[in-house]
Amino acid sequence: MPIVMIPASLDARKKSWRKHLTGVDTDQTNGYAFAGEWLRGGERAQLPAGAYVLGYDEPGSMRNWYPRVTLWRVRPDGTLEEVYRYEGEVQERSWALACRDEIARILAGAANPEERRAALMAEAEQLRRRLAEIEEELARLEG
Repeated sequence: MPIVMIPASLDARKKSWRKHLTGVDTDQTNGYAFAGEWLRGGERAQLPAGAYVLGYDEPGSMRNWYPRVTLWRVRPDGTLEEVYRYEGEVQERSWALACRDEIARILAGAANPEERRAALMAEAEQLRRRLAEIEEELARLEG
């Protein structure tokens, strides 16, 4: 299991946290939607390759801060690859709703790639059938 350097806070004066992300509760509308073990920014942690680290920061001035949410994936060599970033509006409080569902999709796809592939294949087939119906109707309307 790789030893990873957890990214430090972008601004130590303001709110900042890091988690080993293990799940997303899409019924939650705030930071509690993100489940996992707390990690200390600027320190090392031992995490499995492929694991996700979620970071929350409030860069900007004390008055004009904005939320930044970053999702990193642990590489086998212990480095982190940024896979998602959200930067909100100045003093935005509803940041979790803006990024929760996309982060949940990323996590779900990584956890069950075959299941995700099957779901996407089924959705693609439904869309192809619907497109054929639309094209058939358009041909009738033109002719």
